[in-house]
Amino acid sequence: MSKDDPKPEELLDRAYHVANEGDMHALYRDWADTYDGHLVDDLQYSAPDRVAALLQKHCSDADPAVVDIGCGTGLTGEALVRQGFETLDGIDFSPEMLIRARSKGIYRDLIEADLTKSLDIADATYQAAASSGTFTHAHVGAQALDEIFRILKPGGVLVCSVNQSVWDPMGFSAKVDELTTAGTIETLAIKEAPLFSASDQDRGNYCVFRKV
Repeated sequence: MSKDDPKPEELLDRAYHVANEGDMHALYRDWADTYDGHLVDDLQYSAPDRVAALLQKHCSDADPAVVDIGCGTGLTGEALVRQGFETLDGIDFSPEMLIRARSKGIYRDLIEADLTKSLDIADATYQAAASSGTFTHAHVGAQALDEIFRILKPGGVLVCSVNQSVWDPMGFSAKVDELTTAGTIETLAIKEAPLFSASDQDRGNYCVFRKV
């Protein structure tokens, strides 16, 4: 990183304060090449490993088809591979981030799609879904859960991190109650923990849901 490049903390702050979809695309276009180094090396981003470990604990299927929601450059995918998962697809809206994810050779398929809209994926396609870093400030809200559970098979598991500060403001608490009341999901666990090992400032709710 040259002295003129933005610092990791500056880019993270920019991510938390994007104003519109155009800003979001520009952010991840600019960040794609340095994203892994910034989050892993500089900020000690621990959410992907926490999510992957929870999925390994709660998913009993042998070699399940797993969809990485908001896969970015593939940090969560790499964590899933370390936990023994082999059949991975990824979804992200940023073509630049998907290029980086594809270069890692860990995904069966990568899909460019907007998680705030309907997904061109058949019902009940996947046995499991994982996500870290997607449900956060100014990013994807709780409305995406409807589509995620639609593409999960009955009995399928979703493990995700949700930035704790958006849990209520972006509708996650209300959506979980709605889906539970409708008989769509059951909650297996919701546990608070840091998103970054280097800092306790940003915390997340690590959630495990099963589709009924």
